[in-house]
Amino acid sequence: MIWLRLILSTVLLNAGICWAQPNTTASIRLQLAWSHQSQFAGVYVAQIRKHFENEGLDVITFPGGSGINPLLELQNGNADVAISWFNNAFELSKPGQRITNIAQLFSGSALNIICRISAGVYVPKDVQGKRIGVWGVGDQEILYELLDQLSIPRNSVEVVMQRSNGEDLIDGNVACATAMSYNEYWKILHSGIPSADLVVVDPQKYGTTNIEDGLYVMSDRLEDPIFREQMVRLIRALRKGWSEARIAPTLAAQSVQKIAPHLDPAQQLHMLQVVLDLIPKENKQFGLFNLAYFDKSVRRLSAVSKNSDLDPRSLWTHQIWNQVQKEDGRKLPLTEATRFYVTEIVKSTWFKLLIYLSAFTFALSGTLEGMNRNYDLWGRLVLAFLSGLGGGTLRDIIIGGERLDFFYVRDVVFPTGILLIVLTASLIGLRYRDFHHTETFKTVKKYTDVIGFAGLATLGAMLALAAGMAWFWAPICAALSCAGGGVLRDVLVNQEPHTFKGVIYEEAAVVGGLVLTGGLFIANYYESSPIPVVLTVGLTFIFLVSLRLAIYRYKLQYPEILGGPKKTN
Repeated sequence: MIWLRLILSTVLLNAGICWAQPNTTASIRLQLAWSHQSQFAGVYVAQIRKHFENEGLDVITFPGGSGINPLLELQNGNADVAISWFNNAFELSKPGQRITNIAQLFSGSALNIICRISAGVYVPKDVQGKRIGVWGVGDQEILYELLDQLSIPRNSVEVVMQRSNGEDLIDGNVACATAMSYNEYWKILHSGIPSADLVVVDPQKYGTTNIEDGLYVMSDRLEDPIFREQMVRLIRALRKGWSEARIAPTLAAQSVQKIAPHLDPAQQLHMLQVVLDLIPKENKQFGLFNLAYFDKSVRRLSAVSKNSDLDPRSLWTHQIWNQVQKEDGRKLPLTEATRFYVTEIVKSTWFKLLIYLSAFTFALSGTLEGMNRNYDLWGRLVLAFLSGLGGGTLRDIIIGGERLDFFYVRDVVFPTGILLIVLTASLIGLRYRDFHHTETFKTVKKYTDVIGFAGLATLGAMLALAAGMAWFWAPICAALSCAGGGVLRDVLVNQEPHTFKGVIYEEAAVVGGLVLTGGLFIANYYESSPIPVVLTVGLTFIFLVSLRLAIYRYKLQYPEILGGPKKTN
């Protein structure tokens, strides 16, 4: 009886709690970029499969169309979320009505320039002197940038406003027209024009980027934690919808038919198959706003935009995407924005020059070791390569992924520069045998070694964190980058590594790696600006240079009990 009473009490208590809980379903008004079609199949699948409902959302979709700007609907308060293109947000966002991308649906672009061979366009450069139809929704800027890439003067073509569905290209009113690969292109073929009469120019192949369907909200609403949580749930439900549309595209196309029965089933299935190529396949990539594309688009749009009040950094945030990743259990040491800024620094010209100097300085040490041992040119070259590139090789083997193939295989400057250093040092040694024993040379070599040490240690820590490795790998890779090559060289020549005998060397790199890690963790909170990352990298480099100079100046080393040199009386 006692157990029966306990069970009954528990059931009644839970029932009371459920009865007392209010309805937590949140209503979300979603404005589509265009009329109902397979471009939004993931939305319909999420509705029919109740993914929105399971996330506690009641999503109401509003179709777009001619004369309906989804972002204006958003700014006018008629929608909570809108699907639109980035260039639209770039033009409409303004103080008091700022718009922010919280998730990018399309990872690529479906915009093409389609031309007819029968109109005299056989290759892309043949568009010169031709009429080209555009919609005037930002596609004309893509066209102009493409013309610049092809070295075709903009005033050498006639740009006109075109009718919908590629009708002007079909009727022969224009030689070329902007078209979406999932929509107008299919309609052009369906009109009876053979594919053999078409030249399809993909602007992306010429370095021109168009950021298309993304989720946009009013920026001020992101200050509300409840709204942010709703957006996290929205993205999660959409991800499930698009994932299931990929698994069963025929059923997904049928869900579109349920929303809009008048649509052509074959066309919608074709459209969906093309759109699915634009949707990221991996869950961890779904919704990610690409900052490399953002930089390119901002440069292009800033040159022609009249929106002088715009701060482009307000147009995007990874805040919602980061939270989705965190709840998925995929939280990385660096946010995607911080990782991007780190990668951009590594690719920058000034940083590359610093790394060249660092590697070549260490390679010179290997060359001089070979000369002191009276090695031939091949022996000197082997020691130079081990000293200059060995540490980076060990580091990249541990990191793997994008670091393979090795950096010196992709960049011939490294092996070429080391070869020249070996030959130059050997030639100078023929004329001045003891040049590397002079005080002037030793002083210059000491300071370049310090710079090289700081550069490679900083690089090693940056690469480890940018690759998504756990934070403790940053100091390890910092030490490997600057000391691994010297250790390999010493092993080859059968001598004990001098940094193992009380010299404070790798330890300094470890401390520098920890400083960089701490600084980048702080930079994670400032996603819209690269300045914290740049400051962190710069201060880490300066810190390592100062630390090495202090070790030289004050002759800092391990005490004898911990492996330091024995004191002589």
